[in-house]
Amino acid sequence: MTVATSAPGIEGVRWSNFGRVAAVVAIVVLLSDELLKAFVRAALPVCDVYHLTDCAHLNLVGPLSLVRADNAGSAFGYAQGLGVWMLLAAVGVLLIPLYARRLRSVGTLGAAAAGLQAGGALGNLLDRLVLGGATDMLTLGPGLVWNIADIALAIGTVLASVLLAKTLTR
Repeated sequence: MTVATSAPGIEGVRWSNFGRVAAVVAIVVLLSDELLKAFVRAALPVCDVYHLTDCAHLNLVGPLSLVRADNAGSAFGYAQGLGVWMLLAAVGVLLIPLYARRLRSVGTLGAAAAGLQAGGALGNLLDRLVLGGATDMLTLGPGLVWNIADIALAIGTVLASVLLAKTLTR
């Protein structure tokens, strides 16, 4: 028999529910990211992000399309091939549970923010460990190319920042 306990000093938030929501969100992000990356790697040739108009692509909705770009660097392809990005990604993954403790006080939204960050960070870290870099594929036209992990990580970070700022002003 397991007993769900409330977080000390936080009324109405169950520790097990927070972790469960964060884990489900992280798993959904990780699986959808890896499945789309696998599809793109099988269906499209590698593209030079600086020449997107010349790349093979699959149109999705409106200006949104799929292309295939390999990214061994950081956001926006900066500093390609530097191993420091793998180290920073690993440290980031390890930090999420530390500050997620503060997000427990905002309940399900905080859990979703932590899950988005964890799933996104794990998706790109997994690619870097296994493939040497992430596969980016979503674009709105010439310029930037992202993957689901990048989007989840960005949304989770903004959401967590807003929620943490609100907890500090209480």
